Amino acid sequence: MTVVCIDTNRFLELYGSNEDPQEIFLDVKAIAGNLVFPDIILDEFLRNRAKVLDRVADDVRKRETDEVRLPSVFRGNPNALALQRIGEEYNRAAGALYDDIQTMIAEPAADPVARAFMELSLDPAVRILHRTEELIDRAHRRKLLGNPPKSPGTDTIGDELIWETLLANLAEDLILVSRDRTYRYHTAYLVQEYRERTESRLTITERISDALKLVGRLPSPALVRLEGGEEVAGS
Repeated sequence: MTVVCIDTNRFLELYGSNEDPQEIFLDVKAIAGNLVFPDIILDEFLRNRAKVLDRVADDVRKRETDEVRLPSVFRGNPNALALQRIGEEYNRAAGALYDDIQTMIAEPAADPVARAFMELSLDPAVRILHRTEELIDRAHRRKLLGNPPKSPGTDTIGDELIWETLLANLAEDLILVSRDRTYRYHTAYLVQEYRERTESRLTITERISDALKLVGRLPSPALVRLEGGEEVAGS
């Protein structure tokens, strides 16, 4: 059987998408029996979703309009009054939306993306791969050696730990779905290392739809639009 690992970034991108996340998650649930998740991905999602939503909230706050101030000659002008009223209503709506986003940050159950993600992670068909102290040590060593995949921060080992967890737990062919450039830029190295460690094949792609082929499912229109012109990075 071929297994599939979908990186954190693919789920976080749903916060900036115009597509219905529920449709996307229906596609992902179709391959639940093939899914594997290193538990660090679950941590990364819950940690970073707050940062993504906080940026959205800040953008909403910045879009609030200043009070409309007009010369006294326009006092009583119906259009001037309407403009002031619309500005006030706009700011009230923006403030209410800001509060809603803060609620989503504090309560994942109020966040439709987080809610669907957690339901997926709790699906008994999905295989969760747990980190160990030995795997953390291996990830640190990989970081020090400069071997890919490489986390962007000098003091973080997220990508390294994900990779070490996959290597330690899998023997099947693997489709890794990620838009992280550290996988694309080091495809040849990772494909070879995966083959040497597991005697199986690795395919790196940005498209969830490539994994849907395992179960003969066509991607939903929402997923097709979301993925656009993304390409397979390696195999």
